[in-house]
Amino acid sequence: MDRTMMSIDEQVEYLMRGTEYGDEALKQAMKNELRQRLVEAKQEERPLRIYCGYDPTKPDLTLGHTITMRKLAQFQELGHEVTFLIGNYTSLIGDPSDKDRLRPILSPEQVEENSRTYADQVFRVLDRSKTIVRYNAEWLSKLTFEELIRLCSNFTIQQFITRENFKLRWEKNEPIYVHEFFYSIMQGYDAYSLHADI
Repeated sequence: MDRTMMSIDEQVEYLMRGTEYGDEALKQAMKNELRQRLVEAKQEERPLRIYCGYDPTKPDLTLGHTITMRKLAQFQELGHEVTFLIGNYTSLIGDPSDKDRLRPILSPEQVEENSRTYADQVFRVLDRSKTIVRYNAEWLSKLTFEELIRLCSNFTIQQFITRENFKLRWEKNEPIYVHEFFYSIMQGYDAYSLHADI
């Protein structure tokens, strides 16, 4: 079957297959949003722009990484534009989202060493000819302090503290460092810089 000829509803069903969101209301909301993005892209006569970031905190991609890469491959099958983003700048902070303690900060040399093989490893799952590989240091390293302050002015500490991992650390009176909040801001800036739909 030529998946590039699927209708929008068929694409939504195909892309939602195998996903879990914890509750039916959230799953339906995500399904509706995906459909809306597909409709908008079709009206603009362009593919969706999809990206997923992978922080090279270790030298090898893991089996867990293949879950999101397989979803990226489905977007490729449908003719959408896929960017495999290597988080060589976000790795300097480390993703605190599923951590109940501060992640150790890596040196630029460690991150560079770890990221060397990522681009090759990804092509075991993604189509090399249809994959754009980018590094988020391209734009994040160029932000000035003034630009960072302007970005931060869009968020409140309460938005971060309500996240489960930070909330637990707060309740245990464990330290939460300011730089950990920058990770989510940097992720948002990645999406902005890539003009990503998803």
